[in-house]
Amino acid sequence: GQVLNNIQASAPESERQNFIYLGDGSGDYCPTLKLGDKDYVMPRKNYPLWNCIFSDRAFVKAEVREWSNGEELEGILLHLINRISSERSIL
Repeated sequence: GQVLNNIQASAPESERQNFIYLGDGSGDYCPTLKLGDKDYVMPRKNYPLWNCIFSDRAFVKAEVREWSNGEELEGILLHLINRISSERSIL
């Protein structure tokens, strides 16, 4: 979580970035809790991070997009990148 805090703090507030966090291990849960409601977390389905998130969904503010294999991961990730890019170009 501290590494994510450092990355978030390094960007000026006026240049706030959206984060897409991918993970599968239980060690990825703490950073997930640092994400905001405009961020995304992509846990691998049926792996420790996914289990932690869905055992009590209330603690995670980020939008959750689960994936099972590389093809799904690629499709979801590209969709999110395009979505974020489109939203930024409107602003």
